[in-house]
Amino acid sequence: MTRYRDGYKGGIQKYDFSLTSISRGFLLLFIPITAYTIGLFPIVLSIIYVLRSLDLTNILHIFLFSGFLVILFFLAIVLETFIPGLFIRASKLKVDEGEHEISILDWNFFKYTLYFALYRPSLKLIGILPLLPLRIRFLKLVGLKMGKSSVVAGSEIIHDPYMVEIGEQTLIGGWSQITGHLGEKKLYVKKVKIGDNCLIGGKSFIMPGVVIEDNVTVALNSVVLKDKNLKKGKIYGGTPVKEIGRKKQGSP
Repeated sequence: MTRYRDGYKGGIQKYDFSLTSISRGFLLLFIPITAYTIGLFPIVLSIIYVLRSLDLTNILHIFLFSGFLVILFFLAIVLETFIPGLFIRASKLKVDEGEHEISILDWNFFKYTLYFALYRPSLKLIGILPLLPLRIRFLKLVGLKMGKSSVVAGSEIIHDPYMVEIGEQTLIGGWSQITGHLGEKKLYVKKVKIGDNCLIGGKSFIMPGVVIEDNVTVALNSVVLKDKNLKKGKIYGGTPVKEIGRKKQGSP
């Protein structure tokens, strides 16, 4: 019987006590903490300022302060999302295509880990607000290339936005996942390209290197394996996907 771990033989040492390993470990803590602290700072400052003028014996003051906290809650989500996003954008943080060692000693794996620490908590926070334009703005800020007429459901997960290109008039269904990386024997990173007039069904999973040509439908709960090319005007479905139909000429 094949054991689950037989597919991974390990790579180079994951970390050591070298200056490179220690400094990168420090940066993986320092940079995200700094980004989230900057986002929270104006919120804390506002609370301290308001508390100084608050009369706790006045019921109106307490009511207004409650509303003020609600406003600050939503503002905190926006700041704690977009400040880390600006860190990603300003540093042009992204991983190179190819295979990389799964080790902090590998420069690209370090960048992947840092991107993950800044991006994923922010993505979860912005998901609290049911404001799709805000979510799309954030995804584009951190590297997603998507046509102006395309739409994401709001519950999708795009793991590596800087590795994803989406054309025009395309819909990404709810709870679907698109990833530009896979952790195999090494970290495998490759762009995902989705064309115009495509429909990606809910709960689908699209792996790195996939090219989906124009006018393609991917059915619900489908898995598109890495480096797969889905041809123009066809319908695909299954795990893994296979062609299950062809679109009629002129259909959306």
